[in-house]
Amino acid sequence: MRRVLVWVLGLGVVFEVLATLIAPSVLGWYFTPPQGGVVMMKGDDAVRWGMNRLIETQSIAFLIGAVLGLVIALKLRSKTPTPRELPPSSKTPTTPAPVGPGGRTPTSV
Repeated sequence: MRRVLVWVLGLGVVFEVLATLIAPSVLGWYFTPPQGGVVMMKGDDAVRWGMNRLIETQSIAFLIGAVLGLVIALKLRSKTPTPRELPPSSKTPTTPAPVGPGGRTPTSV
């Protein structure tokens, strides 16, 4: 589950950074800002419009990256189920230690 979350957030952030770098030039080239009012003296409407479009573009890019990260994480996950219980360690003895004369074990001092 952690690996899926890392893929989703990782690709979401990568796509958002790409949108931050690419979106301003694309918005200036592809869209025309609103023409209301005198833009030379007061460009509040144009700036507000541009910032809203940039935030929308970043949000859409994050969602696309998150969905792509989810798909990749689900494709790359292991097909074998994880064991619920660990098998006994090979270092633990399965037979009791031999008892020597006098009821002492060979390792006791």
